[in-house]
Amino acid sequence: MAAALAAVDGLGEGRPLRLALARSLAEHPGIGPKERRHAAAAARAVARWLRVVDAALIRAGAPRCIPADRSLLRYLAWRVAVLGDLPDAAAHDLRLPGPRRPRAISGAEVLRVARGLPRPGPEGPLAVDAQGRALAPPSDPVVALGLSSSVPDDFARKLLRDLGPAEAKACMGALNRDARISLRVNMARGSREGAMRALAAAGIASRPGDGPWSLRVEDRAGLFDAPPLRNGMAEMQDESSQRVVEVCAPAEGVGWLDLCAGSGGKSLALAALGARVTAWDSSARRLAELPRRAHRAGAVVEVSREEPSGEFDGVLVDAPCSGSGALAREPDARWRIDDGAIDRFHELQLGVLRGAAARVRPGGALVYATCSLFREEGEDVVHPFLAGNPEFRLSIEERRWPHRDEGAGFYLARMTRRKSGSGRRSRLTGNRGAR
Repeated sequence: MAAALAAVDGLGEGRPLRLALARSLAEHPGIGPKERRHAAAAARAVARWLRVVDAALIRAGAPRCIPADRSLLRYLAWRVAVLGDLPDAAAHDLRLPGPRRPRAISGAEVLRVARGLPRPGPEGPLAVDAQGRALAPPSDPVVALGLSSSVPDDFARKLLRDLGPAEAKACMGALNRDARISLRVNMARGSREGAMRALAAAGIASRPGDGPWSLRVEDRAGLFDAPPLRNGMAEMQDESSQRVVEVCAPAEGVGWLDLCAGSGGKSLALAALGARVTAWDSSARRLAELPRRAHRAGAVVEVSREEPSGEFDGVLVDAPCSGSGALAREPDARWRIDDGAIDRFHELQLGVLRGAAARVRPGGALVYATCSLFREEGEDVVHPFLAGNPEFRLSIEERRWPHRDEGAGFYLARMTRRKSGSGRRSRLTGNRGAR
């Protein structure tokens, strides 16, 4: 409990979830696996449902309080207003002397707030008040979706624009669950059936995913110690990310440049299919582990320390973006997304794509992908690029929605440079920002 509340403290202080959780666990080295899992689950859930828990606390008449007590009340509101735990039981877990000392709020006040919190229903949180009476949603559909799904209004407005009320709600339902565990089988090391047998021998059940190399695993217990992950036969990779590599469709022996390569998951997947891969990222730190991972996977990936030059048969642009499609994996990212952030990413993405186009040889492929739900980071980047670069033609365009497809929300497009096109050369620009 103490580690969970410390992680929630970190969120309240503005730390990213992963840093808040890492610091909390480091400050509580003696806790066991069960307590560590609870701390992680609580921190992720409070980050995900922050708008809901704060609205619930207002309805319950929670007092203005010191930051540590605010974290405690947010944890309490998650337990009661989101999970549906009994108020007295949740308050009992936080009673004095409890996991937080010193604190200013009394046990009696914690109990009063707990009993005043609204409760969830079959459709989600904030369904009924403390007396069991149905709560009416806000009349503004943007505010209603933003509140019920715990996202900013800018986020909700874009989803309603592109999906309509029913599908926008379904999309957020998918994003407000923990991400499922997906593996990519390294085809250079074996088959999907062989990986399934090796996992089963380690006591881990798996089943095929939608993609040709994907496996789905329901329980991560013991997964990272299983031989297929230790010997490079399989890697953790979201199914939508695997689909990006599938769309690249690299022929054996051709040269591919992976821009914005991050930690190099797609570089490894391209290399496993026989491509000659050069990986580059503006952050050398992100690529630091790629040589070790490539050695484990038996893959050859050239990590470029300088801005790449020359032309390639294919260029993959997994562009910096809002990450709005990956909230199941990074639930706190939603609080960093607004119209201003989307506008900045849009300009950045256009710059990256234009620079990448200069590295595609005639007849080659240019693949653009973003882990974003918003057309401003997908269609509204690729279509203007094509209008200004007639030597490229669009051959594949897909949008993956998390409530329709397995994996994160993604936009991806494959473009081919005409063999007769001359193209324009420019330096790679704008390759900055979080992936």
